[in-house]
Amino acid sequence: MSQPEVVVVGGGPAGLGAAVLAARCGARVVLVDECLVPGGQLRYRSGPVRAAPGLPPEPPAVLADRLVVDAIAAGVDIVSNAVIWAVFADGALALSNDGRPSLLRPAVVVVATGSTDLPLPFAGGSLPGVFSARAVLIAVNMWRVRPGRRWALVGGGPERDEVAAAIAEAGGVVAATADPATGDAVAAAGGSGVETVVINGRRIPIDCVAVTAGRQSDAALAVMAGCAMRADSEGRGFVPVVDAFGRSTNARLVIAGDAAGICSPEVVLAEGRVAGVAAAAAVGLATGDQLRGALDRESGVLAERLAARSNPVASFVQSYR
Repeated sequence: MSQPEVVVVGGGPAGLGAAVLAARCGARVVLVDECLVPGGQLRYRSGPVRAAPGLPPEPPAVLADRLVVDAIAAGVDIVSNAVIWAVFADGALALSNDGRPSLLRPAVVVVATGSTDLPLPFAGGSLPGVFSARAVLIAVNMWRVRPGRRWALVGGGPERDEVAAAIAEAGGVVAATADPATGDAVAAAGGSGVETVVINGRRIPIDCVAVTAGRQSDAALAVMAGCAMRADSEGRGFVPVVDAFGRSTNARLVIAGDAAGICSPEVVLAEGRVAGVAAAAAVGLATGDQLRGALDRESGVLAERLAARSNPVASFVQSYR
């Protein structure tokens, strides 16, 4: 693999969008994704997604396939089943690909690492049969596997309705719901796995529990690279401080999508496209006018996001010193 000018970390909608736009500007782009097939959340979510204003909504898996085709056509080198596990002070990236380590030395990195499910501790929460919301969606929507029939949903996050719909479509039943954030007392119990859940003293027989507490940004690479971080406005941890184009306080890193703060798939896609042009601009392959034009084209989708980012105050910086 020749050394790229731009490395995109994460092959979800933000990463694919960024890779396509950077490559179309003339950059040598490598996209690294941990999954066998890129697409990220588009592979396991079921609700239709509008790729851009003026386009009709389409099934997320169809959109994912189209984005991958666009990336290949633009000349993006897609490295699947691989992980970037570190970014060093000199900007080098540590890559593990099928167990083989190597270093990439791009001029710019687009961090599009998405999100992780928020944990929610409760008694019995480590028993077999307790799933994160994402694990349920992947099992049901990607692999067509229903881990159990009777479910309890614990947590009031925005994915709860989506998880309930996926369970129902697979022939399962949501037998109980609870939200510790509103005062519900929850405990799961069983021998070799979950057999019952106790909610406010009421014992209910179930097969599985789904934790639907919401998501948090996966910004570990940004922290490792010393980017300034700020508290998420909705109390979901810390997110990187970025400008309107996704540029962080580390000149080598552009951050887009859920990695910069949880948002809708439509916002993720729009931010990815802007980040791709920002990365190209950083290596001299796009002008300032082109970059501003890219942001203007996405301004309708990104208006609320940009307003929330105005005048960010850094909370901490993880230093290499």
